[in-house]
Amino acid sequence: MDLELRIRALESSKDALSLLDNRKLISKIDFDNLNKLHTDFWTDSLKLINTVSTTHKNKNNASNISNSKALVAFSGGVDSTISAVLAKKLFKTDLITVYSPIIINNERKQEISNLAEKLGLPHTFVDVDLSEIKENTIKKKYHPCGKCHTAIENTALTYALNNGYDYVIYGDMLSTGSLSIHYLKNGIIRLNMPSFLALEKNDSRKLLKHEKINIVQSYGCNLLKIANKNKNMQKFTIQRILREVRAQVITKEEGLKNIKDILS
Repeated sequence: MDLELRIRALESSKDALSLLDNRKLISKIDFDNLNKLHTDFWTDSLKLINTVSTTHKNKNNASNISNSKALVAFSGGVDSTISAVLAKKLFKTDLITVYSPIIINNERKQEISNLAEKLGLPHTFVDVDLSEIKENTIKKKYHPCGKCHTAIENTALTYALNNGYDYVIYGDMLSTGSLSIHYLKNGIIRLNMPSFLALEKNDSRKLLKHEKINIVQSYGCNLLKIANKNKNMQKFTIQRILREVRAQVITKEEGLKNIKDILS
């Protein structure tokens, strides 16, 4: 990521955190921990600190973790996994995977369970009905990603509300600045961890490597693959990939690979 772009993103997310503090919408310990994570995560040259584990060793022990409850929307991909790794250093953290056989097959479901176990965090599958979205995708009424994303987020948020969580955490890389951390009207703080820290996908992979986690996935879920059989829908998928390239959260090389994946 361009240095100036990363600086602007970090300054903006720091301002968003400070706004929560100024409005008394965040506890002191959570503000201090998130502020420290934000400040310590990058060196003054904005090169990635050697490991997250080293950075926080003996700093975020049990006495420093707040009593706030955080729920991480956990797909088992790179972005949600690094979000979980960082969240558990700050909060009492649980994982939720919003499940539908339309987007997660049995093999993938088991992989997600195994990864959650490796992270040592409580994990729950919660069902969501995506049958209407699948039907309308097959009928070529719309590209599924937006509606699917909304359905999954709403399911996770409803679960968080019904179970007394203080934070709902997503692995969104594009919701930078004020969108990376903000207070929802229902009393929950939404935190997009990679955006909050201006992480690129490769930054997250590097950090996970230090946690002995290596995630290799092809681009897109089974529902997206159904959509991409329609050439008119392929262009919308490509536009989504190019958004990430333009934001510099994935490299041009990865963007090209993802485009080739959907065209193959």
